[in-house]
This record gives sequence, C-alpha cells and structure tokens, in this order.
Amino acid sequence: HAVLGGVKRLREICPEVVAVALVGSWARNAERPDSDVDLIVLSEAPERLLDNDDWHAVFGAGTVLIRSESFGVISERRLQLPNGLVVEVGVARPEWAALDPLDQGTARVVGDGMVPLADPDNLLSGLAQALVGGRVDENGGS
Repeated sequence: HAVLGGVKRLREICPEVVAVALVGSWARNAERPDSDVDLIVLSEAPERLLDNDDWHAVFGAGTVLIRSESFGVISERRLQLPNGLVVEVGVARPEWAALDPLDQGTARVVGDGMVPLADPDNLLSGLAQALVGGRVDENGGS
C-alpha cells in the first residue's frame, strides 16, 4: 500500500518523526471507497514537515498538496496521491500524546479509532491504552 510505504520512507528521511498512527475510518475498518486516509505524525521538529513540501513525494511521485490548515496543537497537510487517494497528514509535536493535560481534540481523535504504525517509544499506544482503559477522564485528570 502506498501509504504504508510512504510512512516508512517518511521516517527514513525525517528522523525527527517519532511516531505515526492511522486514525479515523481506516483505523476502525469502516472506510468507504471515497474515504481519505488520516494519519497523525508526531515530530520533534514539526516545522520541518509544515514549512517544506519535499517530503510529500514519499507517498509517490506526483503527490500534490491540496490544503493546509491548523487546528490548534495539530496542523494538517491534505495530500492527493497520483491515484486520486487523499491522505490527511496531521502533524504535531510529541506532546500531542500527553495525558496530563489531555487535549480534548486528541481524545476525540483517539476515541474515533487509532492504529499506531510506527511507535518505538510507545507514545501512541500508551495514550490509547490510557484512554481505552479509563485511566484518564475527559477533563484530563488521571
């Protein structure tokens, strides 16, 4: 799959990327033919991804940026692959996965389905376990 290969290549060319997760409908196995692929990318240097477009080609030559938007702690780069598939890449610092305080947007994203694809330091899996296990309430307390 172009997206999984792209995640691997992204981590190879951007060593500051510390974790990547699939989120949304694809993570819940509820995708439709017109569903986009949603990724969360946690990086020690998010500006490297947000201020440059040279990494977009990890998903295939001809991948184009179709939208940039910021949502507080996360910034999105919406990419369209040559085959028409749209990949929404949400870029944030590793603190996006912090439990104390827990960002409500983070809690919604994780609650809607998350599958860590690259998580060597267990940032994302720890967050998911805490939320699913009920160790963290919706107000960020533990």
